[in-house]
Amino acid sequence: HMKMRSLPILVIVMLLFGFGVNAQTITISASPGTSVCAGTPVTFTASVTPTGTYGYIWRVNGTYVGTSSPTYTSTTITAGATVYCLLTNVAGDTIKAISDTLTMSIDSLPVIAPIMGPDSVCVGSTVLLSDTTSGGVWSSTISGSASVNDTGLVTGILPTTGGFGGGPTLRIVYTVTNSCGTDSVRVRFFVRAPASVPTVTSSTICIDSTTFVRDSATGGAWTSSDSTIASFNPFPPGALTGNAAGIVTITYNVTNLCGTYTETTNVTVVNCDSTTAVNSATLANGCNIYPNPANGVFNIMVRSGNYKTATCTLTNMVGEKVKEIMIDTNRETAIQTGVPAGLYFITISAGDEKYTRKMVIMQ
Repeated sequence: HMKMRSLPILVIVMLLFGFGVNAQTITISASPGTSVCAGTPVTFTASVTPTGTYGYIWRVNGTYVGTSSPTYTSTTITAGATVYCLLTNVAGDTIKAISDTLTMSIDSLPVIAPIMGPDSVCVGSTVLLSDTTSGGVWSSTISGSASVNDTGLVTGILPTTGGFGGGPTLRIVYTVTNSCGTDSVRVRFFVRAPASVPTVTSSTICIDSTTFVRDSATGGAWTSSDSTIASFNPFPPGALTGNAAGIVTITYNVTNLCGTYTETTNVTVVNCDSTTAVNSATLANGCNIYPNPANGVFNIMVRSGNYKTATCTLTNMVGEKVKEIMIDTNRETAIQTGVPAGLYFITISAGDEKYTRKMVIMQ
């Protein structure tokens, strides 16, 4: 007993716990590592020298989490958690060694702040977008409509087209990637355009028919100088219906970030149901021409008991012949006009008989 009392305290502790010359050593490792994504299973493995049969007590942040096995697996390890293992005898009542301590680093998918800045730009102009989350990459879902550089500077190239419900299909996207994966935020974005001379599906329409007027600057309002001649429908935007013969001026007013604009164009409304007989004689069994107005192609059926063929001639408003074709009577023929949109006259000739009718061509 006197010899035991004279030994250094550290040696006494080592003897009591079996830490002698042949004492065991234990080290632990983590797979896939000490830096993982949240929810990833991490397996800790104890390695002992010398090998043998032992007991194991695993602790996380000093709290007991498992015993007896040289491995411990968890999916709930938190950032900064400390993990170590106690090596014991088989009975578990004697601690033989304590492992090194591993400190865990836990990451997760990027949490990205919302994109800040304007939601539109004029064609040919630039606006700057930003995001407080660093390290991201900017992109445009339609690079032909708007481009964006690595600082978030957006350049308008072409006006945005409408998506479902009339909204733009263009999105500006900010993407962040870390060890756990990739995530992104995006915003709907408009590219506005200065107003231009309105375009019309057909500048000449029949009474009770509809044409569509468009302008490169969206969001404006259309008006007709005389709604008794032609008026706009509530929906869809730009739908113009002919009500009576005459000429109206169509006006488009729009204000957007590109400026304030007023543009006009003229539309002629004609009575397409009227016919004119060039000669007193007419084709004996009539002629059917449809559709009228026609979108570049129309069908014609000439009924005749006297003639096997007829000549179909298309002339413009000043009397110039723009197309002529031979057709078989009593058989429907599709005719491709290949002429600009406008008002024309179609004449069917067979022998001494002629039949003339107004034809509206839309492109």
